[in-house]
Formats: sequence, C-alpha cells, structure tokens
Amino acid sequence: MTQIKFDFGHPSADGIADLAGEKIHVVPTSRFNSGKRIVVRDSFEVRLDERGTATVTVPPTDNTFAYEVTVGESEDAWRFARCVQVPDSTSVSNFSDLVEVDSTTLTPVQTGNPLADIDQSDVDWAMSAINA
Repeated sequence: MTQIKFDFGHPSADGIADLAGEKIHVVPTSRFNSGKRIVVRDSFEVRLDERGTATVTVPPTDNTFAYEVTVGESEDAWRFARCVQVPDSTSVSNFSDLVEVDSTTLTPVQTGNPLADIDQSDVDWAMSAINA
C-alpha cells in the first residue's frame, strides 16, 4: 500500500491560503486485483483538513488501472481532475509528484513540446526515410 499526500491552496489577498474542508474524490479507472482479491471500481472521498492537506492509503497501480482524482465540487469554478499512476512505495508520495496518465490508454500524458527532444540523428533518419 502507498500513501498519497494531498496539499492544496488557493489565491488570497495575503498570498496563498489553505484550501480547507474541500473534498477529494478518488476512484480507480477499472477493477483490479490485490493478490487473489478482486477490487471493484468504487470510489471514496476524503476531506482536506484546516491546512488544506489529507493523506490516503491505496494499493499501487499497475498497467491495468490508475486512479482518477477529482478536487472540488461540480459547482466550483476551480474544480479539476487528474488520472495518476501510484508507485509501490514505503514513503509518502506527494499527489503533485505523481505521473499523470491518459484515463483510456494509461500512458503518461505528454507535457511540454515533443519537438524539443528532436536531435540531428532524428532529422537524418527522417531524411533517409523520405529519400528511400
């Protein structure tokens, strides 16, 4: 089991204030196995404390499921959701550090500019494929 720590704030006139008392909704993307036990796709909620934090304990994910985490209620303009992988860890994992994945394919969500990683060998390979 892995612990996930949530820590949320919101802007205020004095800087960043604690997002106290808000709900965090957690649901696996599909049923999964924990040993010989089949765990159905059901959800749970946890409420942030007065400092805007909460910690939950969940089974780590694998290549068959991830966790959909929703912060806030449907009427909140700032509400958001992330689908994340959870590592098998004995130390507490910060929610902000978890890898975000596509909820359908469970592959990591692309961040940044994929063209930034192209180097000359990629250009040479593409040119040889075009000219072949």
